[in-house]
Amino acid sequence: MSKKFYITTPIYYVNAHPHIGHAYTTIACDTIARRHRMLGDDTWFLTGTDEHGQKIERAAQAAGKTPQQFTDEISAEFRALWDRMGLTYDDFIRTTSERHKQGVQALWRKIRDNGNGYIYKGTYSGQYCVSDELYVDAVGPGAPCPICERPTETVHEENYYFKLSAFQDELIRLYTEQPDFIRPETRRNEVLSFVRGGLRDLSISRSTFSWGIPVPDDPKHVVYVWMDALANYITALGYGSRDSS
Repeated sequence: MSKKFYITTPIYYVNAHPHIGHAYTTIACDTIARRHRMLGDDTWFLTGTDEHGQKIERAAQAAGKTPQQFTDEISAEFRALWDRMGLTYDDFIRTTSERHKQGVQALWRKIRDNGNGYIYKGTYSGQYCVSDELYVDAVGPGAPCPICERPTETVHEENYYFKLSAFQDELIRLYTEQPDFIRPETRRNEVLSFVRGGLRDLSISRSTFSWGIPVPDDPKHVVYVWMDALANYITALGYGSRDSS
């Protein structure tokens, strides 16, 4: 029986045209996928585009287009380039696709309906970096983002939060009892150190703009782009579209 092997590129953010960095990671994944197919493994190679968020909405406005028009055009550029290069991806996921939307909303409901209060509503007041799509620790209007050094914006909005702090001890136990869960060891140690430093609850929705996947049963919120985009690695495999999800 052949082994299953699943490999993905990052899904690429469509605020700009594809460039050599995108090509590099996709070629690397293509090379690995080809090798595993030659070895007889049941191989699935995924790539695609990440198309939601405030930065995309603003890039579309600057181009004089709707967000959907803008993302359709840039996503098509990525796919056309991979086809021109002869890359052998098995699937191309778009976060604006209906299958992905259904999967993200199914994931939200599963976490929400767990019964442990892992999703709750709160508010955020502070600095936000639109470029990185991140809430950041910075003080005052226009303060530089500690990551990219671009000016941040002051945000006050209602959010849904995920109770990440509830999983700190479980994650530490997982990483220590199963040391091969994260590889290489240097990255495992890095993650373990971060978790031991204390986990804070995460914002998982936005309510001051509309370009995103609507939160189930609360359409004035959209799913925060990080939760939306990272779910692609399972929605591309059918999560949320079948009973076993």
